[in-house]
Amino acid sequence: MKLCGIIGSPVKNGNVDLLVSEVLKGASSRGAEIHKFYLNDMEIQACQSCGDDPYPKYCHYDDDMQHIYSALDSCDVVVLGSPVYFDTVSAQTKLMIDRCNCLMPYIERPDGSVGFERRMEKRKSGIFIVAAGRDQDFKIIHKTTEGFFNWANIELKETITHAHDGIERGDVRHDKAKMDLAHSIGLRFME
Repeated sequence: MKLCGIIGSPVKNGNVDLLVSEVLKGASSRGAEIHKFYLNDMEIQACQSCGDDPYPKYCHYDDDMQHIYSALDSCDVVVLGSPVYFDTVSAQTKLMIDRCNCLMPYIERPDGSVGFERRMEKRKSGIFIVAAGRDQDFKIIHKTTEGFFNWANIELKETITHAHDGIERGDVRHDKAKMDLAHSIGLRFME
């Protein structure tokens, strides 16, 4: 079993990082192969809306997205984590999501018809982790990530929402129930 953790927060050891890492830790303790990506540390160019099909590649641009494409193609479970920024995902997460547009390009088929073609044939399970202040609206961020999960052929199975009151970096580490939940979700995906 392979799990891919994608951390869209620029804050290492922050709430998103800690929760994604705890899910991965739970799965790893049962023998899962783990891949973790910090989007903020990666060189990812913004989508240029090329319009033409990059087949057989996922995208015309060869940057660090190649590592994400490879992991999405081979993993069984995707753990996506993002803070809520202006009601949606972080810029780092949105950059990655936009570059996944080529996972289901709009193409002209040999018979002359046009439509979307799914490139990621392997169906995966998904876990979404989101953190923000307690007064934040969490509805819009889910709409953004629905498109990513669909395009990457991921069935969303679990969501962990962490609403916090303070400004302490990584305050979720003090929330035993939330950390235990993240760990147990990682264990459960290995059953």
